[in-house]
Amino acid sequence: MTLGEVLRREARARPGKTAVVDARTRLTYAALDELVDRGVAGLRAHGVRPGETVSCLLPNRAEAVVLFYATARLGAVYSPIVPIYGAREVRFILRQTGSVLAVVPSHFRGVDYPALIERVRPDVPSLRSLVAIDEAFPSGFLGSPRARAGDGPAEPGAIATILYTSGTTADPKGALHSHRTLLTEASATEQLHRLGDDEVFVMPSPVSHISGLLYGMLLPITLGATSVLMETWDPERFLDLVEQERGTYSAGATPFLQGVVDSPTLARRDLRSLRIFPCGGADVPPELIRRAIDRLGIRSGRGYGSTEFPSITSSSGRGVPLAKRAETDGAPIGPNEIELRDDAGNRVPVGGTGEVWARGPELFLGYRDPSLDAEAFDAAGFFRTGDLGFVDGDGYLTITGRVKDIIVRGGEKISAKEIEDLLFEHPKVRHVAVVPMPDPKLGERVCAFVVPADPASPPALEELVGFLTERELSRRKLPERLEIAEDLPTTASGKIRKDMLRESIAGKARGGSSEGPR
Repeated sequence: MTLGEVLRREARARPGKTAVVDARTRLTYAALDELVDRGVAGLRAHGVRPGETVSCLLPNRAEAVVLFYATARLGAVYSPIVPIYGAREVRFILRQTGSVLAVVPSHFRGVDYPALIERVRPDVPSLRSLVAIDEAFPSGFLGSPRARAGDGPAEPGAIATILYTSGTTADPKGALHSHRTLLTEASATEQLHRLGDDEVFVMPSPVSHISGLLYGMLLPITLGATSVLMETWDPERFLDLVEQERGTYSAGATPFLQGVVDSPTLARRDLRSLRIFPCGGADVPPELIRRAIDRLGIRSGRGYGSTEFPSITSSSGRGVPLAKRAETDGAPIGPNEIELRDDAGNRVPVGGTGEVWARGPELFLGYRDPSLDAEAFDAAGFFRTGDLGFVDGDGYLTITGRVKDIIVRGGEKISAKEIEDLLFEHPKVRHVAVVPMPDPKLGERVCAFVVPADPASPPALEELVGFLTERELSRRKLPERLEIAEDLPTTASGKIRKDMLRESIAGKARGGSSEGPR
């Protein structure tokens, strides 16, 4: 099926059921379906044709859901842009996608988005129209159809969306997903967790990111369930929504789950409805999963995926032992396959560390810039993830870091994630990121950026080194510099911007001793 057909099916089956909830409105399936038809009419009025790209910088609001399905129903291509992106990233994405229409909020978080688009518009010759949505709902891009719109392209393999990677180290990459790859992902998640139409998804991740799109716009609708969208992240507001809406499912990166687990009001909350909260990203500390399961009484676990391949493995399914949930990133989901390869492309035996290559039915079709595909895929259709990991004897994958997230100290490679996972267990550490610090003698040394649990009592480097030593960490892996921070920079999906931390410590190293505290 196509996305437009799926929504139509659910609207006919359950017209009066609540489909989408945001801070300003509640939409039934019948109302959502009608608004999507009006959205198709509005897109046509702006001259959008099937196959052309519609870009948007919308926060987690019902309008984003309407635009997503309206674009699909028209047969156009939906290209969401994370609202925190600046002019440089927005210009790059609009130009590369050849967007003909941009849909933005009038203002959000103090940003004048129409002015931002007008600033970059001279550099985007394809852009014909701009729609600015104010606080009113229904929104300005809606039309008034005389008849129901069609349900989109006849071929489910047609491109439905261009999703951009976080772009933490270079220009973001546009990943092409079809109706089929997205719906296959939804089906795999449904089967993994045995989900039904009684689910209520409470979604803090931006719907412009792969996680928010999947769990806030795609999976709830394919199930005939309910999506509750959060415009901005606040742990207490999240808990309010779980209580009020009887939320059953959420998902997100480490900061989201940690914010819930550490809430000072947790003990007096009624969270009995919340059943599942998987946590994704390469920076999920094992101790966080253990605490989440214990404190929230939910089924949690780590998962591994990317914009290009949303859900490769998971440890949050039914019947997975606690150790596997906390300490691994899970086993391949459904028919997905993974291979670990060394630098020469040879397969690594069980227990050995290598680069992760993966393939499966939800894998993206390729990049918007096709010149990137040759390095990304092999002849057998495996995708090069750029992540390092190992597989244990039970088939569970553990990600140890990025190929480029390795500290090379005196010629020896050190996994930053191994150090981070241990430091996260220290009672004085709330958040941590380990990055390389330039050094003229050894090439790189280990630097730890730490957000203290109590700002008035931050840990000292000696405390952390002693803590790691007690856990028998090799001396060569011990941090040689500590940077105390109020917060760590993150992408919209909650992953730490290590590129910014590397730049920061490199600048400090150039300005003085590169060795730092010993």
